[in-house]
Amino acid sequence: MSEVMTVLHVGPVNTRGGIASVIRLLSENPPDGWKAETLATHVEGSNLAKLLFWRKARKALIRRLKSNPPDLVHIHTASDYSWWRKKRVALLARKVGVKVVIHIHSGRFDEFCRMGAGNDVKNICSMDGIEVVTLSQVWHDRLKEWVGDSTIMHNPVDPDIRMEDVEKKKNQILFMGRDDPIKNAGLAIKAVEMARKTNPELQLMMTGIDSTNALAAPYSGQGWLNALGWVSEEEKRLLLNESAMLLVPSQFECQPMVVLEAQACGLPVLGSAAVAEVVSNVNIVESLNIDGWSNAIKSAEFNERVIEKPLSVMQDEWLKLYSSLK
Repeated sequence: MSEVMTVLHVGPVNTRGGIASVIRLLSENPPDGWKAETLATHVEGSNLAKLLFWRKARKALIRRLKSNPPDLVHIHTASDYSWWRKKRVALLARKVGVKVVIHIHSGRFDEFCRMGAGNDVKNICSMDGIEVVTLSQVWHDRLKEWVGDSTIMHNPVDPDIRMEDVEKKKNQILFMGRDDPIKNAGLAIKAVEMARKTNPELQLMMTGIDSTNALAAPYSGQGWLNALGWVSEEEKRLLLNESAMLLVPSQFECQPMVVLEAQACGLPVLGSAAVAEVVSNVNIVESLNIDGWSNAIKSAEFNERVIEKPLSVMQDEWLKLYSSLK
């Protein structure tokens, strides 16, 4: 029997959002001949809490690399402070001879490089024993100046997220995303509010944002905006299946999990240009203004179409990459 190899996934394992979903799926479904473990490097909370958590994770990593090093360290990184933490993980792993995958998830990584981090990124990504993964041909080309010729790997989708036989709510619109200016939750709210002047039956369901949030609080009691906060996987699947459309008016995206999950459920997506350039079959809204999005909502005519890439295919692709780094 051949030896089972170990990959250690390092990143925001327990932080709510798309990167954590990718880590969970990859760690729960490793390629044949591999087992997966995780190390969390990020926690939600204050800057001090994040710093202390990172220091603890760094010490745990150093102990692991000394006592029982994995065969491969798979780093999941965004930009900014996420990169500064993860480059240290890469350096620690390479110091003891462990190969590294740097998996870039940020939709602003090119801007991050242009604003001064480019040389540092280039130095790390060009090191022997490091392979960089980007999420699409667009990002491969956009980051090539700094990360070299990366491997393209699309994000996996949980096989439990699929089209289900539930009653469709033709006036229910869905927004899924944290309160971050990049996600443009405020634009989604204002656009639906304007569209309701034509169709007052429209309802907006929002996850990642609760009723106490500054964007949602002014609409409390009006009955049409439902700010649900973070929801369970079961609740998410129901929302993806019963809604009429998903709004994704992001300023920047790398490869949004919510869009891939919506497509796996046959849920039509209205997306910004930033979304449409990295995920195909999105109904694009070119502008990032309220009128443009309101008009798109009012005039939308969609056909359900399930678009997915089986997890087994992704496992085969990761197996090829991992095996090439042995």
